[in-house]
Amino acid sequence: MESSLSPQIDKLAKKLAKDPHSKVFLQLAEEYVKAGLFQEAAAVLEEGLKTYPTFLTARVALGRVYYQLGLVPKAKAMLEEAVKMSPDNLLAHRTLAQLYVHEGASEPALRSCSVVLSANPKDEEILALKATIDQWPGSGPPSAPHTVQEASQATSPDSDPREETAARDGEGRASAAAASFDASSPQVSPSSEKIERLTTWLGKIRQRRIS
Repeated sequence: MESSLSPQIDKLAKKLAKDPHSKVFLQLAEEYVKAGLFQEAAAVLEEGLKTYPTFLTARVALGRVYYQLGLVPKAKAMLEEAVKMSPDNLLAHRTLAQLYVHEGASEPALRSCSVVLSANPKDEEILALKATIDQWPGSGPPSAPHTVQEASQATSPDSDPREETAARDGEGRASAAAASFDASSPQVSPSSEKIERLTTWLGKIRQRRIS
């Protein structure tokens, strides 16, 4: 399968098989990346770094492969370790800037952008990332609630300011109506008045008949 994809992959794989401790593993990984075989590239780099844990270029390459595979925490850890080893490593900072932007972490993203732009002020990709960060209000995008309680309060209808206002207004109107009712004289319903007038009229009729 490897030979059908790339003669170079076949050649490098054979060299690595003959000498497992050769640094040719990095070249083989790069060929795998070119072929879109990121899983294979990651496996080769992981194995090579067991022998050469301080091989900076291989570490950065593995971080970038992890990023391609969507393994964001592993990519971030690998690249941050590479930056500790070499604070000005442009490839590491380039990928870290993208990772930090996706996380909404503006400060570390800007730091990584600055490192890249100090070497190439016209880097269009990094300038676009920096422009994205500059549009964020405050220190970054609105963050999610930090706790379950905050999340429930944020999504609960009871916490809606409009509903709280409406509830307070309703309570106020009810209290005002109650106070008005208590302060006024007893109300006589129209039906009670009719019954009273009818009773009085019947009483007068009875008196006339008796007399």
